[in-house]
Amino acid sequence: MTKPNGWKVLAPGREAELVLAVDFATTGRSDSSFSDLIPHLAPEFTVWETRQPTAVSGRPTKDHLTLWVEEVAAAGRPVRAVLGYCAGGLFAGELATRISALQAGAPRLVVFDPEVPSPSSLHRDFAAMMEQFASVLSPEEVAAAQREGAAARAEAADFAAYGEELGRIFGERAGAAFAREELDTELLDEFVAVFRSFVSYLNAARQIDPVAAWLTAIAVSSREPTEWAASAERSVTVPVHHGTRVRTCRPWCGRPARGAGSNRSGRRPSSRTGPRPRSVRTRRRCWPSADRCGPRGAARRRGAPPR
Repeated sequence: MTKPNGWKVLAPGREAELVLAVDFATTGRSDSSFSDLIPHLAPEFTVWETRQPTAVSGRPTKDHLTLWVEEVAAAGRPVRAVLGYCAGGLFAGELATRISALQAGAPRLVVFDPEVPSPSSLHRDFAAMMEQFASVLSPEEVAAAQREGAAARAEAADFAAYGEELGRIFGERAGAAFAREELDTELLDEFVAVFRSFVSYLNAARQIDPVAAWLTAIAVSSREPTEWAASAERSVTVPVHHGTRVRTCRPWCGRPARGAGSNRSGRRPSSRTGPRPRSVRTRRRCWPSADRCGPRGAARRRGAPPR
């Protein structure tokens, strides 16, 4: 098989079965990703994670899903489990449903802080993104951008239009700061493109009805579960705040065969066994920061130190 375009290999594993993970993961984001979970999984499992489509506003849901499903089918490997993070849980549910039609048994579905994107959650992510630019924006500029974003919500015709407007606000506000600090404008374009791609991803996820799929899922929630976690077949709560830095999962997540579904004996895992987890990051914010250190850190990495 040729190298897949829609997937990246997080763990090569030793077994033919696949564990698929759906998330909008970007390099250097401060929130955890499935990459942080890999060291705690048994080494025999092969884990693939979705690559994100390019930033095309209004990209149809089928464009996201078709590539992912076709490449899994072409691999000819059974899928043991499908994992989804935040809005990725909607895609994960649909993936699990489609993959069930391609193999003898249905893969286990596990969703982490599942959420259906809404204008309010999009504004929350936008506000968090603006705060990440505090190194080049003054507190007044950050607050003004957040107010402008809140006002735009009332005027936007739909979710996609609101996302486009937030992208415009971000580009203007951050653009002025980048010019003032003499930062690379190409870097600004990259940040804007990531946000627009993220909005497209969320808008595509909104087109999926997750109810039927999530009825068969395990929902792993942080201390403040989303309203959607209650629709899962089984719910497990990790007692950490969604903003707390966490880098491991509950013990049953630490063994992919058992955490990603049933174990080899066919029994479901128990969250009561094993050592207490160390700190791990859960997430309610879905916005993937483009660089952990913000625009200044990214500029340094590109060889363009800020003033």
